Amino acid sequence: MREQDKKAFLPKDAALKNQIDRLPDRSGVYFFKDGKESILYVGKAKNLKKRVISHFSRPEQHAWDFMSQVSRVDFIETANENDALLVESQLIKKYQPKFNVVWKDDKAYFYVAATKEKFPRVFITHQPKNIEVSRLAGPFTRGAELKTLLKELRKIFLFRTCRHIPKKPCLYYSLALCPAPCLNKRIGARYGQSIDALFALLALYRPDKLRIEGYDISNISGTLAVGSMAVFEGGHRKASDYRKFKIRTVEGQNDVASLKEIFSRRQKHAEWPKAGLVLLDGGKGQLKAARGYLGPVIALAKIQRSSGKIFSPFSKTFVLLDKLPRDLRNILLRVRDEAHRFAITYHKSRREKLISDNK
Repeated sequence: MREQDKKAFLPKDAALKNQIDRLPDRSGVYFFKDGKESILYVGKAKNLKKRVISHFSRPEQHAWDFMSQVSRVDFIETANENDALLVESQLIKKYQPKFNVVWKDDKAYFYVAATKEKFPRVFITHQPKNIEVSRLAGPFTRGAELKTLLKELRKIFLFRTCRHIPKKPCLYYSLALCPAPCLNKRIGARYGQSIDALFALLALYRPDKLRIEGYDISNISGTLAVGSMAVFEGGHRKASDYRKFKIRTVEGQNDVASLKEIFSRRQKHAEWPKAGLVLLDGGKGQLKAARGYLGPVIALAKIQRSSGKIFSPFSKTFVLLDKLPRDLRNILLRVRDEAHRFAITYHKSRREKLISDNK
């Protein structure tokens, strides 16, 4: 514990001080208990030790001053802050701690929902249990960030927000933010695919245990062309599922045709787990290679090392990577960069083998 934290740390009980001093600097859920082992309060933290110390050093942050009743602190470690959020929510509902009143009805959390309609309406809600929905993403804690994210993603995954479909297109259609199902009733399948892709990105933002497949092509002037498939699950690499491809049917430098060949071969492997999201290293042109693929697919075109443009099959425009939340931005960059690295590594090994064989 840092010296400045020790000075701010006020509990008098030696056993309680010892418990807090042993808290890890990791994410998780903590419990404040009274002398009878009753749970007074449940909270989540990115850093358990720092968060618990802040309760004692700043008791005014609460609507009620219950810190004098705390005689024990227990905790559960989690893999990340989002997992801590889920565990916290479950424990509050289970134990109904006296001083978690404001959290008991889920109003502290945000969810993104899609209605059960032919052309689902997308909206943010606090109370998902009170409505009938076809899709639900969440919970999220940062409402302003979530609203900004939806505003950006709507540019490439067009969706409706009106409660009732009007008889003629509204302003959002003219702004290219809605596909206007009021105007074209035949876009049902395409609209559904767009909603699937939107919720895949929202799941990745949480992050859920989403499987992402990243694809890239590597060659020199069209020779020894190869492709790569890098796989991430739950935000982590799954190297055992990586695949590499020799390009067999394409002559010369044609990344789009090469990607199309890879997709054709990949879809013949029904035994491989299905991807929740496919990410292509490239732009609008590369998306042509995925035509006919029924799962969510996006393309990420590089601008600089840590920035780029995101394209989808459902819009002519793009979203700047810099406009997305940092966690989501980072995972997309990691998938793209890993697919790129894996493709280059395989291409180099083929080239080195060719040189060795010709000696």
